[in-house]
Amino acid sequence: MKIFGRGSHLGLVLLLAMLLVGFTVALAITALWPQALLAGIVIACCAAILVMIGMVRVVGRRWVLWLAVPAVALAGLGAVMLAEDLGLSRTGELTEVVIVDHTVDVQTSYITSSRTEREAYTHKYILEHPDGTPIEKPMIYRGEDGYDDFDTGDTITAFIDPEGSSPTEPAESVSIGADIAILIVGLVAVIGVFGMCSLLLLLRDTKRA
Repeated sequence: MKIFGRGSHLGLVLLLAMLLVGFTVALAITALWPQALLAGIVIACCAAILVMIGMVRVVGRRWVLWLAVPAVALAGLGAVMLAEDLGLSRTGELTEVVIVDHTVDVQTSYITSSRTEREAYTHKYILEHPDGTPIEKPMIYRGEDGYDDFDTGDTITAFIDPEGSSPTEPAESVSIGADIAILIVGLVAVIGVFGMCSLLLLLRDTKRA
């Protein structure tokens, strides 16, 4: 029997191991090099896609994706968020800063298939130290509303990387505890889905015996 052939219990175990290793590598890369966030996301997505394909092949049922995709996505999201916040906490310094300017860049793109417009918002917050010394790297927020609680003239606490390798982020947006909670819930859901698939294969083997 092929390792990743239909009904292979070993294949199912190896797929779970591959997923955990992929997420661990993505977490480690992003935590060590926050500027490599995109690389971490790509690694996590590739690991998830390969495992999803392998699960369908081993279990032989496409409906398992309805359970596996949300669980894997949640675990992957938790891993990436935790890695990003760990990287910011490691490289950034908690610094009191003043918001001196806030600009919004709106880019409009067109979806030709539906002839509708899509707008992408990028908020840029220019910062300086309380003594007036400018901070070279601005605080960026990509989304329509920006940071609702921040406005020009406000004094906030942010993570500032002296070397400029990691992004500038408000301290309140870094929540390692919440990231760990999301990751744990996601991993529990993933293990539950793999356990269900293993039980399904076991029942199938029992019927054949």
